[in-house]
Amino acid sequence: MPAQPASLPRTAMSEQKEDYGPGVRLHPPVIYGISILCGIVLARLHELPMPFGLNNALYGAIMIVCAGALGIWALLQFHRAGTEVRPDEPDSVLLTGGPYRFSRNPLYIVLTLAQITAAVWLDNLWVLLLTPASVMVITYYAIRREERYLEQQFGQDYLDYRRRVRRWL
Repeated sequence: MPAQPASLPRTAMSEQKEDYGPGVRLHPPVIYGISILCGIVLARLHELPMPFGLNNALYGAIMIVCAGALGIWALLQFHRAGTEVRPDEPDSVLLTGGPYRFSRNPLYIVLTLAQITAAVWLDNLWVLLLTPASVMVITYYAIRREERYLEQQFGQDYLDYRRRVRRWL
């Protein structure tokens, strides 16, 4: 099987119209940050410590190193392709290499791991329990908009990529 290109250029048809990006105005890190802050507030009202010794600093350190490495790898793909990482800006290239071979959303995986790491470091079960809510908000608010946008921008190339690679893992 031939190697897939690391990125695919935008089609000529998509370059003819004004491009304002996928319309994600509230940046995803802010969504995860709000969720973490809500967990902190809830813990002040009613503390829920992490079960099973999951508040170990070693677990948190391992998770943040893994998330950081994945984040750097994903961000390098944007830099190498010369396209914008911000979800409120237009994309000039469809990323399909690096971590994008395994997940269509590695940066959202990084943010999810960051929230889980915050829960472990803060010994705060509320933050952990709010993680699925963060994932749902990101999926419905950001990812679905981005998917519609990428389909409009890159057409069949994106549809083929979407069939090959999972949304999350």
